[in-house]
Amino acid sequence: MIAKISLVLNILLAIAVAILFMRSTGQKSSHSEIPGELIPAGRAFQDTGATRAPIVAFVNGDSINEKYAFIAEKTAGLEAGLKKANTKVEAEYQKRQAEAAELMKYAQGKQLPEDEQRVIQDRLMQLEEEMAVIEEQEKGALLKKEEELQRELQKRVHEYLGSYSKEKGIDYVLNYQEGIQLILFGNQAYDVTSEVLKGLNEDYEVEKQKK
Repeated sequence: MIAKISLVLNILLAIAVAILFMRSTGQKSSHSEIPGELIPAGRAFQDTGATRAPIVAFVNGDSINEKYAFIAEKTAGLEAGLKKANTKVEAEYQKRQAEAAELMKYAQGKQLPEDEQRVIQDRLMQLEEEMAVIEEQEKGALLKKEEELQRELQKRVHEYLGSYSKEKGIDYVLNYQEGIQLILFGNQAYDVTSEVLKGLNEDYEVEKQKK
């Protein structure tokens, strides 16, 4: 089954953000025992006298998944592709099932020579293998398309948040999402979901009009 493409949290990135946040606020991270010269410092930490707390905002990933037009349209395309693949597989299955039924009917109640029995058995096995190959090919093609769209989604969101954060002076944009406990509480004053969602959809609409 093809899953809906969605904005998902990169766990490794989340851990890195948490470590940087602890270091910037003067708390010790799990890397505090490692000699400092082995840990390259970011520009924000090179001048300790000017170090400030990072500016953090968050987006509601569930809202992005539900209302971002790119996700809705591409998911609909995936579902259409799934239906088309199912139709193709079913048609191929029906053809091979009909041939297998004919072979079984032909062999039923007869004392066929061993070589002819072997030919029939081999063909039945071949029909089964052909179906397995067809199903695997269709499934593989759909999964590849889904993976490509997932990468494109991540790229789009990442690029937009890069420009948005630069404009707003934000250091980190975290993802607040059902089932993901990176943010246990979020002050709504720092929720930028509506602006980010509006910008993403506007950019996507402009891109479609250009095409």
